[in-house]
Amino acid sequence: MPKETLNKCSFCNKTKEDVNKLIASETSAICDECVDKCGLILQGDDIKKEDTGVIDIDPHEIKEFLDSNVIGQSDAKMQMAVSVYLHYKRLRSPNILEKSNMCIIGPTGSGKTLLAKTIANYLDVPFYIADATTLTESGYVGDDVETIIASLVEHAKGDIALAERGIVFLDEIDKVARKSENVSITRDVSGEGVQQALLKVIEGTKLKVQMKRNRKHPQGESIEVDTSNILFICSGAFVGLEHIKKAETGLGFIANQSESENVHKTTEDHLIKYGLIPEFVGRIGNIVELQKLTVNELEKIISESKISPFLQYQNIFATEDIQLELHSEASQLIAEKCFDSDIGARGIKNYFDEILRTTIYDITQLKAKQIKKITIDKSVVTNMSTPKYQFEDLN
Repeated sequence: MPKETLNKCSFCNKTKEDVNKLIASETSAICDECVDKCGLILQGDDIKKEDTGVIDIDPHEIKEFLDSNVIGQSDAKMQMAVSVYLHYKRLRSPNILEKSNMCIIGPTGSGKTLLAKTIANYLDVPFYIADATTLTESGYVGDDVETIIASLVEHAKGDIALAERGIVFLDEIDKVARKSENVSITRDVSGEGVQQALLKVIEGTKLKVQMKRNRKHPQGESIEVDTSNILFICSGAFVGLEHIKKAETGLGFIANQSESENVHKTTEDHLIKYGLIPEFVGRIGNIVELQKLTVNELEKIISESKISPFLQYQNIFATEDIQLELHSEASQLIAEKCFDSDIGARGIKNYFDEILRTTIYDITQLKAKQIKKITIDKSVVTNMSTPKYQFEDLN
């Protein structure tokens, strides 16, 4: 073994000058920092052996965490908090409760993905977003169900036990609905067949998945994953669902009498009529409905949300010692435009991207002129024009 090899850590390649201590054997060396890291890893393994890996959670704490990260949707957040609580209660007592998989229904930009991500952050579990429109039946070109589980394991950095307590978010699930309630004789590559393929995985089964070739799995070997405790959250806008719900209320006096009670609540029967097969709906029967965000809620997303595009831009300009200011009338106008166009919170970033694009492109020249303040007022939003600049007074 070359002498220089013993002068650096075999794990992190730091030299003995970079660390406090370097412990060397006849063939290799390890630094004190890597020894500490190994100790933490071994300590974590001991904890896993003593514990089931299931944390104690409280529905109120989940709701409060969601409130601090997501604007609006109070009823949906409470329902999700209860569902997640029951799911993790089931992990401790598998024979008491069935799985609490969810189906989140809501218009574009209402917060479906953000709510699921926030739940995963709270629980500190692996989270993977899969697009249901890319899934196909086995034997067809495209992603299959096994790919989703393999990707979840990758997000868990190869820790199978951790992945088995993770969350899979199946987006655009409404796009794999059957075109009608009549069962087709031919195979449906992107619709019913995909739902059939998802049945066992969502309910819980031991699945053989092929891992991609990487450092953790250099041979791309096949591994077994138990999906029994993986929480599946399906999501979709379900455009046209309101027509199905209204059709059940009848006409005339009957419609007026029952509309307020029945139209707004989505049932499993509605999803079946939309095109999801009964077996699939039975496995995601915990339906969470999100409402279209109000103008006031959209304004709060701009001014208060932790992921507000405006606040992100404000922080970016702050690194250049430039103040970014947004007038309240401008904020309200952006919220109104997003509300009227039915794009919800997703549209907020588009407005700030467009308004500030030229400013960022010219940032070097503006700094040379000693710009100190950028203002977005109502006229800027109305005309979608360049913001107003204020430069350092050199006099």
